[in-house]
Amino acid sequence: MALYDVRCKDVARYLSTGAKALAEIRERINQLYPGLRAEGTWILDILCKWNSLVTEENGTFKLSELGRAFISLPGREGEEITTEEKVFLVGVMMLDEDQRQVILGHPITDNFVDGQTRRCLEKMGFL
Repeated sequence: MALYDVRCKDVARYLSTGAKALAEIRERINQLYPGLRAEGTWILDILCKWNSLVTEENGTFKLSELGRAFISLPGREGEEITTEEKVFLVGVMMLDEDQRQVILGHPITDNFVDGQTRRCLEKMGFL
């Protein structure tokens, strides 16, 4: 249930119109964030496979239960994160034991989780 990139919200908002293939998600994310390499593993792993708001089924991605709840909140794809989105995403991060420890200020040994959690918190304005 971890969340390693605030842009996971944009994938969820994009999938609100229905299930999409990875190629469609890559294209849309590249339109929103041209600096993010469309063919890189970041979109596949972090924004899709490891995204708690998304689930993969038969080679396509669709909203998870959390994702369906998330898209009911105020906010729009590609726009600045809303207060409601911030609160929801921090709640999702709290479901993951390692991320919860980082949020609470406790040290963990996984540098990737620590760094990405802090980066998300910074993007949301909590750090």
